[in-house]
Amino acid sequence: MLFGKNNEVLNFGIRGGKVDEHIVEIPFLFRNIRDPAKVLDVGCTGSPVSLQLAMMRYNVTGIDYNDYGMQHANMKFIKGDFNSHDFGKEKFDIIIAMDSLGHFGLRHYNRSEYLDKHSDVKAMTKIKELINKGGQLIFTCKYGISDLITVSGKPFVKVYDDKALDVLMSTFDVKKTEYYMVSDSKNIRQVEREEAAASRYYHTSGTYAFACISAIKQ
Repeated sequence: MLFGKNNEVLNFGIRGGKVDEHIVEIPFLFRNIRDPAKVLDVGCTGSPVSLQLAMMRYNVTGIDYNDYGMQHANMKFIKGDFNSHDFGKEKFDIIIAMDSLGHFGLRHYNRSEYLDKHSDVKAMTKIKELINKGGQLIFTCKYGISDLITVSGKPFVKVYDDKALDVLMSTFDVKKTEYYMVSDSKNIRQVEREEAAASRYYHTSGTYAFACISAIKQ
């Protein structure tokens, strides 16, 4: 069992008898990620992935607003804003952005202000600059009918449709996309794109679709 900041149990996709997309997107990553290389994990807090990859001899850099809470000799953690952090001339062979960009510019965990509704596009532009040519992107997001989901009256997460994903994935060669539906926070099943694309996000019931993408920078 792994613990994060303040000893809370890291979310593996099952919490309090409920399931979420992490139970599928983490296996998707490990099925599709390339051999050990230099990795950047964008929005790593709350996930065991950075630590797991470090244990598998990947050279990992994780970045997040909030503390990661764990250390490994093969992992470096940066606490800060991805869009404003200066990476200098550093480049990466693999970049991971798992269910993180949809929160950019909105209420981001302990951040209550609405920041920038285009922050996710800016983040993807930066990812394209940081990833080596021929490098791999593992990207997951809420998917379906385009929407901006609010929780307690505050912007929480974006739901992407095909048009928005086309913008984010431009200059990438998408090798694999898988779609899944979560129903009532109890069941997850793989679905065809058409079913996922027609779905709406229902936060209160825990019903939504999401997409898992593996792509290569052209």
